[in-house]
Amino acid sequence: MLLQFSFSNYKSFRDESVLNLIAPNTAKYDYYSHKTNLKNTVLKTATVYGANASGKTKLFEAFDFMKSVVCPPSGKDKIPVLDYWQSRYDPFRLNTCSSEENSFFEVVFIIDNTQYRYGFELNYKGFVSEWLYLKTKRETNVFSRDNNSNITYTSKHFNAKIAENIISANMISSRASFLAILGIFNEPLATKVVDWFRETKVISANDIRSSLTYPIPVLENNVNKSKIVNFMKAFDFNIEDMILHELPVLEIPEKIKEMIGEDNLKGKLFDGVNTLHKQYNGLYERVNDVWFSMEKDESYGTNRLFALSWAIISSLKNGTVLFIDEFDSGIHPSIARIIVELYYKCNSNAQLVINTQNASMLNYETQDGKKLFLKHQVYLVDKNRYGESILTPLSDFSNDMRSNLEKLYLEGDFGGVPYISIEQLLDLIKQE
Repeated sequence: MLLQFSFSNYKSFRDESVLNLIAPNTAKYDYYSHKTNLKNTVLKTATVYGANASGKTKLFEAFDFMKSVVCPPSGKDKIPVLDYWQSRYDPFRLNTCSSEENSFFEVVFIIDNTQYRYGFELNYKGFVSEWLYLKTKRETNVFSRDNNSNITYTSKHFNAKIAENIISANMISSRASFLAILGIFNEPLATKVVDWFRETKVISANDIRSSLTYPIPVLENNVNKSKIVNFMKAFDFNIEDMILHELPVLEIPEKIKEMIGEDNLKGKLFDGVNTLHKQYNGLYERVNDVWFSMEKDESYGTNRLFALSWAIISSLKNGTVLFIDEFDSGIHPSIARIIVELYYKCNSNAQLVINTQNASMLNYETQDGKKLFLKHQVYLVDKNRYGESILTPLSDFSNDMRSNLEKLYLEGDFGGVPYISIEQLLDLIKQE
């Protein structure tokens, strides 16, 4: 479970921003939070609002960047590219001082009733510091690292022999996370932490056809395929079945084959998904089945929900954290509401963090007659005159929260809405 994510000097965020998912310890939040053995409760969902270009997506990208540091992709030889993060590193660029300053990332989370705090500071050259703490009753340092890549660690919860072998072999690089290196060598505690990051998914609005989210590989398993089909049918999509569309290797142009690589051409290749629909006669009797192309024939909303389907199912089933950018883009409000509500009703430790432009969700009610979100679950991102994004919890505002939150938000009482000059637009149109 995710308790808190903090970062600074990344993309549009210059100063430290904190996304805190620790819930108020009151009965009012029982429906909205998970209880833990560490005397705190953790919110099941959170939502982020803000104007276009305010930094909502950049907030999610900050967590995804931290994940890329800990879980770098593998190269052609299957060895993790430990300095991959350098290609994605992007400190705040609208201030001359920021490029000289370090960027900071830290996350607090729970695995198996143990609280962990992991973080690092880095810049273009590499890591400045890195640390990992765990807490059952008191917080204990597992390892820490300084600017010269000197490592100190305790052996109580940690396999010191693996750490010693890595250090003595001079395998510590200023451009690589020590946690990631430990994970490669299967140090048990590090592997557990790395797996938590790997299982936490961040889905961008631009990822509708991304190999990271589009569940084509999942459909090769009939059990998983059945779950996705039933998920879509539950939301009244008239899809009876799905099959993968196989791409014959002989039909692939030679230039494309070279790009794919020989190893990837040995198995089956799929380039899309076909969906099964019922066909009726003039008397509305079912007479046949018709196969559609998901990509060409189905709507954007169908493709969008399909792209999210397996990530949502997996998160709810396995109790993992899921970030979804532009959550309800192309999705009907009733479907969006039910997806959020699933996180309240599911018995796992799943958490959902979304951002959206849909202000009406602030006044949605669940099927149980409860508010879909309470004030501690809502964050606002605003951008100041210097281009700096600022993340603020709605609970910081003194407005009467019994009022219409949608109305207050749209009227700008909380910030996070664009300033629009209709006069300037009209002048532009009137110009000869």
